[in-house]
Amino acid sequence: KEIKTRGFEPAIWVAPFIAEQNSKLFQQHPDWFMKDESGAPLPSNKVTFGGWRRGPWYSLDATQPAVQAHLRQLFRTMNQEWGCTYFKLDANFWGAMHGARLADRRATRVEAYRRGMQAIIEGAGRSFILGCNHPMWASLGLVHGSRSSGDISRKWSTVSIVARENLNRAWQNGRLWWNDPDALLLLGNLPENEFQFHAAATFATGGMLLSGDDLTRMTPERTALLKKLRPTGKAAAFDAEFKVGRMKLKGCELIFVLNWQDTPADAQFTLSRPSTLRDFLTGQNLGRQSGSYSLKAMPARSGRVFEMLG
Repeated sequence: KEIKTRGFEPAIWVAPFIAEQNSKLFQQHPDWFMKDESGAPLPSNKVTFGGWRRGPWYSLDATQPAVQAHLRQLFRTMNQEWGCTYFKLDANFWGAMHGARLADRRATRVEAYRRGMQAIIEGAGRSFILGCNHPMWASLGLVHGSRSSGDISRKWSTVSIVARENLNRAWQNGRLWWNDPDALLLLGNLPENEFQFHAAATFATGGMLLSGDDLTRMTPERTALLKKLRPTGKAAAFDAEFKVGRMKLKGCELIFVLNWQDTPADAQFTLSRPSTLRDFLTGQNLGRQSGSYSLKAMPARSGRVFEMLG
């Protein structure tokens, strides 16, 4: 209610397919869950990863009409009564968990997952559905957005891993769904060169933009940068090593240069036509350029975005 009063739309994180053993759902409806060979509820750690906390998890068998009705009503309540219009669905993989006996013996685990997701969609109405830890091809046509990496944190080791995951999956954006590269971080204890790398790599995905900072602490400069990094809807096309990427937009072309190394490195890219070159992140005008443009001793773990105009 408070979120709606302030003029925003409520969003919620929910893992719809799983339950822990002591949960009310599992205690009241153990028959709703996937079974092992003996007919008992199947704990996830017997066939796969048991869960990142409060495991082992048990997974709902969405081939059962009662489970579909439960999911439909759950999301209808959150949408119509609570006002939630954005759902981040996590742990979706367990909705297609392998090694289980399903109530509908003819159904595959992908069919079970898709039946459960269809019930969720029916209950959620016209809400935005984000898939996270979801079986990818099995989710086609079922989610509007897809988390394309692991969780971000303010550490270079995480920033670089997440960037590579997102760029490897960037082709999906605008074709299968909106990619969610996880939150963009512009505040904290990262050095400025790593913030620039993170901003450039995230922007290059062309996908969703979610701020992971306390917006009340944002400086005017950081706020301006955040607004500048609005999604373009298309991903940059990179070389095989993700060092130089290009994104063609209406009226301009963006060129992304990433130095993944722990030491300064030279970089170079070719301009497709004579153009006025501008540093997209800082706004610095670099003058009229043609042919190739070279960067000498580009700082370690840094990123640049150049805008070709005219």
